[in-house]
Amino acid sequence: MTHTPGPGVRPRARRPGRAGRYLRTWLEPSLDEDAQRARKGRLAAALYLAACLYAGFITWQNPQAWVSQTVLVVVVFVLAVTLMVVPWRRFPDHVLIWPVLPSAFFTTVGEGAFGVLGHYQPLYVLALGYAGLVLRPGRTTMLAGLNLALLGGVSALGLQRDHHVEIIGTIVCSALIGELIAAARSVQRRQRSDLQQLHAGIGPLLGAQTEHDTAQLVSELAVRLLRADGALTMVTDQEERPADLGEVSLPPEVLTARGGAGGGEDFTGVQVWLNGEQSGTGIVARTRRHLFVADAATSHLVSRQHIERFGAQSCLYVPILVNERLLGVIVVWWTTRVDDLDHFTDQILELLSLQAGPVLERVRVVEHLDRAATTDGLTGVLNRRAFDQGLAGLPDDAVLLLFDLDRFKALNDSQGHPAGDRVLRAFAAALAASVRDSDLVCRIGGDEFAVIATGDGRAARSVLERLEALWTSPEGVGFSAGYALRRPGEPAEQLSARADEALYEEKNRRRSRAL
Repeated sequence: MTHTPGPGVRPRARRPGRAGRYLRTWLEPSLDEDAQRARKGRLAAALYLAACLYAGFITWQNPQAWVSQTVLVVVVFVLAVTLMVVPWRRFPDHVLIWPVLPSAFFTTVGEGAFGVLGHYQPLYVLALGYAGLVLRPGRTTMLAGLNLALLGGVSALGLQRDHHVEIIGTIVCSALIGELIAAARSVQRRQRSDLQQLHAGIGPLLGAQTEHDTAQLVSELAVRLLRADGALTMVTDQEERPADLGEVSLPPEVLTARGGAGGGEDFTGVQVWLNGEQSGTGIVARTRRHLFVADAATSHLVSRQHIERFGAQSCLYVPILVNERLLGVIVVWWTTRVDDLDHFTDQILELLSLQAGPVLERVRVVEHLDRAATTDGLTGVLNRRAFDQGLAGLPDDAVLLLFDLDRFKALNDSQGHPAGDRVLRAFAAALAASVRDSDLVCRIGGDEFAVIATGDGRAARSVLERLEALWTSPEGVGFSAGYALRRPGEPAEQLSARADEALYEEKNRRRSRAL
């Protein structure tokens, strides 16, 4: 009679039996590698003890070579006891090969010389199966080759004349079983290593503070997890979506690289336009699913420039999503062809995407708030708060330029604030176009602006020359400027006072010329 659980009653999961749990302790990787190595050493001792009991039973059944067989059984027993008391925790993993090597000599040479080797075929299964459990793929085949070579020597000496086909078949089949175990263990170790690297990389990723840092960490993590030669993290722009779209996510027009790994190059600023020809990045942006291109050289989805620049032979495109909304695409490539990616790799990619999406969205919100807090709403340049922060972190070769618009108050009084706002926006744009990307352009008052740059007097004069060429004095509004170079160890307040003094000297000279 079977019992069916009622509604709402969860059937109890079946736990593996004792034998299954015991076997799993040997097969599953442990967080304590020393303890696992000790278990494998004790397992070797147990197998030698089992071989000793089996050999004793065979000796009892075949007493023709009782003395020599007994000596061999005693030697194997002593070895089993020795392996049981060896402090395995103190040794590296590669010492686990030593319990495996004597098995070939004890079985093939010892039993071949003093007994009927055909009786000891199960010992090959134990020895080669254990070799597959503790050694890397390929080592079991080497051990099987050693056994076959020793078998050939024993047979050439005429010590074994029967059951050659059966013995060879046992060795080959046991080696095959051992290699299958070794291959499974190798995959298990690789997956464990991938998960450890993912977990180790998640911490720094969660602590990222900027979009560039996030993209850089994601790219580096992708290269390590996929054993790739390079990766590039492309992100969408940060412009806000219209409010009436709700959760609808429209495909972006352009993706911009914010960080990369591999190749030894700076990937920042690389852009991919999605409304042009079909590409792997564009397909992933539309489908929200990762795409793998095994043969990049013959695929129209991979750009020729990417292949020529990085030598990419296989490419992978992974979307970065938050609630099915695309934030970016990770582009990964290999310089040697990769035919396929396994299911575990798919899971790793999904975990990476799930972690990268919220982090990228968080740092974008933070950067947006920082920009809003340090940006002047009218002109779009930095505000007084950003200016004060810049003064607090002045470099030794800082140059401070101050600007003041001439006849601006008269314009406001005669034509009103809209006209004045237009002039302020135009001046801010001209000033921003006159400096380097590393310079700070700030609006520090009503019609007062400042630039924090680096260099010497030539750098300041270059800014002024470019600004004079761009500024056409709309509505008759001109500007006055003054600058000061930071002296060694000079406080920001003194530098600002000297620049302000130079500005008002310039304004006075302009007034004198006007009179």
